[in-house]
Amino acid sequence: MTSLTLPPRPPGSPPLAQAWQTLADGLLTQRLHLHLDEWRAAVAEEKALPDVPGADVSVLAQRPSPLPAGDGSAMALLEDAGLGFWWELPQRHGAESRNRRGALHGAADTAAQNLLAGQTGASWSDAVTAVGAAAAWWVGFFTVIRHRGVHHITLEPHPSPLHEQALGTAVSVVAHGMTTRVLEAALRNSDDDPDVRAAYCRAIEAGICAEPELPRLIDELAELRLVDLVSTTARWRGRFTKYAGGTGAGQVE
Repeated sequence: MTSLTLPPRPPGSPPLAQAWQTLADGLLTQRLHLHLDEWRAAVAEEKALPDVPGADVSVLAQRPSPLPAGDGSAMALLEDAGLGFWWELPQRHGAESRNRRGALHGAADTAAQNLLAGQTGASWSDAVTAVGAAAAWWVGFFTVIRHRGVHHITLEPHPSPLHEQALGTAVSVVAHGMTTRVLEAALRNSDDDPDVRAAYCRAIEAGICAEPELPRLIDELAELRLVDLVSTTARWRGRFTKYAGGTGAGQVE
């Protein structure tokens, strides 16, 4: 039997998981720009979504609150975590806020509060709150156009209807995953802050607790773009399965 010998990685190349994360971030950004006009048209119409009963499109579309004035260090931390796009695109494209709160915003707030455990006012805590709020917007973005998508396995159009509660769970999972990236960056910059270490441990614990439910959540979300958003941001064993096995992502777009 002939053994397979892989060539060595080029010097200075990133770890494979990091390369896959870059690919996932790029696909997410590409999809936003690809479907932005479609999303804007749906938001302008303000019609009820055919596949998510009770969801309010205007609430799903509103941009997150800005970072505290003058908090450049929080934005720098987001950039260091590779999440500048995650925060900036909702700020650039989100609809004007009507000061209304929905289930997705509540899920984002709860995720941040559980991780921060009362810690506020620091750049890292502001960044944690920011990525959680952005998670609600990103999930909302793909929810608005979900009914025009396809099933993530069969690629059949018109995914089955979805309960808004599942979207709240998706926001929590995505917020925890992105928050973990922020806290890893904060620890790289200063590993002697016990509050940051404690928040990071809570984020890892949240990911471990959520993992057993992720296959069921993915089945419920069903639609390709929402599934990719959740599955590539959560910290779980299936995070980059589609990339490890070769991906057809984008083939229907």
